[in-house]
Amino acid sequence: MRLKRSLHALCELYNTLRAEKIQQYQQNHQSLSRTELRSLALQIRRNNPKLRQVYSQAEQNVADRVAVAFKNYFEGRARFPRSKRFKDYRSLTYPQSGFKLENRRLSLSKIGKVRIFLHRPLQGIVRRLTIKYTMGEWYAILLTNRTEPVKPDINHVANDKVRGGDLGLTQFLTFDNAESVEYPKFLRVAEEKIKHLQRRLTRKRKGSRRRRTLALQLARVHLHVARQREDWQNKLINAIFKECDALVLEKLNVAGMLRNHHLAKAIMDSSWSQFAYKCMHKADMQGKHVLFIDPYGTSQFCHQCLTWVPKTLADREHRCPNCEVDLPRDLNSALLVRKLGILSCSPSDGGLSPAEPKPLPLRTLRHGQAAALKREAHNL
Repeated sequence: MRLKRSLHALCELYNTLRAEKIQQYQQNHQSLSRTELRSLALQIRRNNPKLRQVYSQAEQNVADRVAVAFKNYFEGRARFPRSKRFKDYRSLTYPQSGFKLENRRLSLSKIGKVRIFLHRPLQGIVRRLTIKYTMGEWYAILLTNRTEPVKPDINHVANDKVRGGDLGLTQFLTFDNAESVEYPKFLRVAEEKIKHLQRRLTRKRKGSRRRRTLALQLARVHLHVARQREDWQNKLINAIFKECDALVLEKLNVAGMLRNHHLAKAIMDSSWSQFAYKCMHKADMQGKHVLFIDPYGTSQFCHQCLTWVPKTLADREHRCPNCEVDLPRDLNSALLVRKLGILSCSPSDGGLSPAEPKPLPLRTLRHGQAAALKREAHNL
């Protein structure tokens, strides 16, 4: 197949450019810039008949990938770039031109026309195309340039259009209006099939055809679970933003929670971080807002009088000895999350990961601020 041959040729080019960059630094103590890597890629193309069968801008993108990989390493965002294997190099990119979409067919330069299935209509002008190969399937990722919706100021959002939510395992999401959403537990449903395939896989000889076949079957089961989870989260977020203009969530430290080995699998299956990322992305697409607050004390303080009511994970009811409020624990947390979000009146954190335990410029319940919040909430 021409696409696979193109991936193999680009993988060889990536390894060659990486080796040249390392060698240039070891011999001359100079680093090749992105422009020099592009020029080197063109020189290699002239002497390589395999690369001449690949679109030239796709090769230029390989030089960009090498430059970005080393830049991320030196700036501390990634490990040192390693040599790529053929099975690990799975995508090629047309940065500006060389492709055309018409009549459900994708015309690719140096490859030909490929039939595609559009799962939704395109919005805007297509600027970039990436062809990706995974689990025996090919995907066309089209990057479009479109006008972003006008997002109203967060301070102008009415309080009744603000929804607070508490993420959990018993109920995936509990809202401040006492509604809750239960997670279907896709991984638990497919767990028996995964275990069966994994046992069969371990009994096959390494490098054999049957082992590769079983490995592909197992990978496709995991891919199916991931797709189910992603589709369910997308539908849930769309339903939420149809009813509200702002959603308040906790900025959870998911990486720290995974240290609890009794709950790690359930937390990973729920995928709270992915849900938060999708909320930010879809909020920007629809002109909505997502606010993240410090999760400290949201399950221990009373939402009405802000009295400290200690609980363990086994305690599912909130009973305040001060104001005598009696309601489910998750509902109390959702109400408190919404109150903190309204008092903060600040937009989302500009793209930072909701799972990063960084200081937030929002109101929190830390350091004795509960009394100040209580007075401010009373004045509202």
